[in-house]
Amino acid sequence: MPFRSPRRSPGRSLVIGVVGVVLFAGIVVLVLPAVLGVLGTAGSVVGSLLPWLAVLLIPVAVIALGTRSKRLALLSVAFVAAWAFAILPGVLVPAASGPAQLSIVTENVEAANTDPAATARSIASRKPDVIALEELTADSGTAVSGVLDERYPHHYRVGSIGVWSRTALSDGEPMTLGLGWARALRVTVDTELGDVRLYVVHMDSLRLGGEDGRPTMLTALATAVRADGAARLVVAGDFNGGSKDPKMLPLTGMLDEGGGFRFTWPAQLPVVRIDHVFVRGLDTTSTEVLPANGSDHRGLEVGVRAR
Repeated sequence: MPFRSPRRSPGRSLVIGVVGVVLFAGIVVLVLPAVLGVLGTAGSVVGSLLPWLAVLLIPVAVIALGTRSKRLALLSVAFVAAWAFAILPGVLVPAASGPAQLSIVTENVEAANTDPAATARSIASRKPDVIALEELTADSGTAVSGVLDERYPHHYRVGSIGVWSRTALSDGEPMTLGLGWARALRVTVDTELGDVRLYVVHMDSLRLGGEDGRPTMLTALATAVRADGAARLVVAGDFNGGSKDPKMLPLTGMLDEGGGFRFTWPAQLPVVRIDHVFVRGLDTTSTEVLPANGSDHRGLEVGVRAR
């Protein structure tokens, strides 16, 4: 009697099909994150969480073993390769050798912060050269200024955004980035490296199912950075999105960022890095997430040096 293969269980086939589709979709968005742009705000959320796609590997491996599916096994290997291709280069970026010549801290202070002065003292205790803060209110701005102004005699503030520096600031300019009010600024910092053009931004929040100004702001920021002829440029702040967010790709394609899994939000248990310090014409020597200090964000301290 000729041998006959056992009939494939409909349930097994369904599981293999569903998991296979999920793996294939994961491979596509890892290799081509720009395709997430068609999903709008949801695509930005998925793009910001791409590093966490690695958590799929354990259940998928269990399912592949349980179903004995060669198809799932091959897709799992392809998924691992795609994840490594998309995520590891950003994580394993080597830091530039030598000490930092300029240190910058950026943090969203949080409008509801009950003790912004304590947050400012926590940041100042690290003695960075430049401090860039976002989401300042009238009251918290006054409290923060009371802590920082003496130690950082050069400061420039536009609405809810502020910069404090040990060295001189010049050419300060508010930026609306396509909105009706300023949620960003740019200023030139006089440093031992020479002039450094600093952009500090607070992007609009991601709003699922609602209109937001974030895509407009990101497009305007990318246009401004592209047109800026500064030899040394830093873009810092709260972007409300990860570097793989498709809306951020035009900007991140022009700039560099320090590596590592350094998540900044929410402060008590960070799971995503939405605060960034991007550079052009400089090398990053260190990137460190600061301890929680009263805000719903963790601060980010970055050291840079001449390229």
